[in-house]
Amino acid sequence: AVVSTQSTGKWWTVAWVKDWVDRAHVLSSGIFNGPALPPIEFNQNEDFGSLADCNMIGSCNADPSGRMCVSVACCRVPKQTTDWDKLLRFGLIQLDKICDNDYSLVYFHHGYDKLNKPPWKWLISCYRSFDRKFKKNIKAFYIVHPSTRLKMVFRFLKPLVSIRAHSKIVYCHRLSELAQHVMLDRLDIPAEIKLHDKNLRARSVDNITNTTGLGNCGRFEQALSDIPAFSQPGYMRVFGGNLQDTDSIPKVLTDCIQYLSLPKNIREEGLFRRCGNATELKAIKESYNTGQDIDLNNYCPHTIAATLKTYLRELHTPLLTFEAYPTISSWTDFSSETQSALSRKLLENVPPVHYSCLRELVLFLNKVIDSAAQNRMTSQNLAIVMGPNLTWSRHTITTLSDINNINSFTQFLIENPHLFERETNCRVEEIGDVPPVVS
Repeated sequence: AVVSTQSTGKWWTVAWVKDWVDRAHVLSSGIFNGPALPPIEFNQNEDFGSLADCNMIGSCNADPSGRMCVSVACCRVPKQTTDWDKLLRFGLIQLDKICDNDYSLVYFHHGYDKLNKPPWKWLISCYRSFDRKFKKNIKAFYIVHPSTRLKMVFRFLKPLVSIRAHSKIVYCHRLSELAQHVMLDRLDIPAEIKLHDKNLRARSVDNITNTTGLGNCGRFEQALSDIPAFSQPGYMRVFGGNLQDTDSIPKVLTDCIQYLSLPKNIREEGLFRRCGNATELKAIKESYNTGQDIDLNNYCPHTIAATLKTYLRELHTPLLTFEAYPTISSWTDFSSETQSALSRKLLENVPPVHYSCLRELVLFLNKVIDSAAQNRMTSQNLAIVMGPNLTWSRHTITTLSDINNINSFTQFLIENPHLFERETNCRVEEIGDVPPVVS
């Protein structure tokens, strides 16, 4: 017997059908819906060798809603992998660092072939072995360049998983579609993925040209890309703007801090950790960008906290500046005494308006941890959700190691608000030798 698919024009042999029959047998035998397996144990200090160097898993603050974003590139999975359990432990260690909070997952499917294809039964056992926090806190699962076969797999599994879990899946057939959900410039996208996407777009343009005769389609797309953003009348570009264009703390920052400082709001459990309403967040951004009056009391604290994180994350230049990033991303390499002196030097090099905004923010975050008994946001928890929004690299992709250092630096600032009392700070020269701030 031979099975055809009209969508791709490919012909699948009996062997392919038999493979699906075997999968159906696995599901019907109760392996997928069987009792949960004990959580997989892993050692944070385990040596993963080449797995740690292939960069198949990355994380960054590319999600506009303020969540951390984890990316997995199938094309970077080592070919002819045999120790799948070791690969799983490696992945769980990376996720364990951020999955205590909400996160998004981006999966680049291109590069999946028989040389790096895991056994089906192993995939199912992995799903059953995942700790609940890995499943619960994932809020969106973006599948980039999905194949017809992969979509059939998820369609086949749809009746067996919860509606809520299946609703988190978003297919992105082009990187331009992914750009509607995450910030691509902050995401570690392999060159192989970019080339594949370019070929897909070229193929699509050729199809349009052949069927409609629009030979100038490419020129039209280029003309559209040349139109500057926020060129519409009335736009002020508050979100995505440059702090250097103002000499005072932006209104959106003071509004959010004042609202969240109210006793009822600052005690809200999971403040800054839980996500706000995406529709409301979009409306708030539109109001500030068009200069409309807005009453934040009409929104919940989580949406306003998400607004504050989004504003910081979309700044043209991060609050802690690009120049400070190399030093901050190596923060844990310094001793505690050096960190104290170095932090003062970093703050002295920050532009005045950046310093004012940072001071306002840190003093407020210090008040948040004073209510940790109610909101359950300790300095460490706050640093995890706020750190990646304060600094990022201009040219390089932020690694998990960088994020850990950024979070450590952010926690240091939150716990030491006295650093912003400039009149009591002694000069760096009086403290002694301090490592230079790398730029």
